Amino acid sequence: MPTALFSTYNKAGVVEFAKSLHRLGWKIIASGGTAKAISDAHIPVTDIATVVGEPILGHRVVTLSREVHAGLLAQRTPEDRAELERLGIDFIDLVYVNLYPLVEEIGKSEATIETVTEKTDIDGPTMLRSAAKGRRFVITNQDAATAVLQHLESNGGLPIEDDELLQTLAASAEQLVATYCLASAIALTPNVTNRRRLLSTAYHQITGSVLHIGFNK
Repeated sequence: MPTALFSTYNKAGVVEFAKSLHRLGWKIIASGGTAKAISDAHIPVTDIATVVGEPILGHRVVTLSREVHAGLLAQRTPEDRAELERLGIDFIDLVYVNLYPLVEEIGKSEATIETVTEKTDIDGPTMLRSAAKGRRFVITNQDAATAVLQHLESNGGLPIEDDELLQTLAASAEQLVATYCLASAIALTPNVTNRRRLLSTAYHQITGSVLHIGFNK
């Protein structure tokens, strides 16, 4: 049975997608509020706490566990599959993750370093990167959810490897994490001049071009 892991801040579209996966014969694992939203819709779901233990440190550590990341990084080889089975760890075929609203918090006039830090997601970006590296079906938005569901519907509900789709999803996840981390870095940089320099450097690293909008000095 294929396994999906849900961990979302914004629940829009999540229940509908979980319902589709359940119909296609998937096992669903979810964290905290996402598990509740799915359960309230009468869809069978396993709370991640029963897999990795209860959240700790004021809910700051939830999915940062070897059970989650082993499930995402294991290769599709008999050896890795056997090791997961021996350890009682599910091979995770799909993740549906969206992140705390960091950029929105940064944009608030009343934002402080403390409020920005509170809205800085660690678990989510880590799962996205593991899923991208492991070439799992990694969903970060509704367009990706639609594409993955179409793929599954066309393959009897099974997560058949599709290099082009998996690479596109991985690239989207990595781009989201990169943008998220850049926003955090800029918000934490002490003064405007250094923020502009950081933005210019990041732009050059990503594009190979110089940013000509007054942010170069």
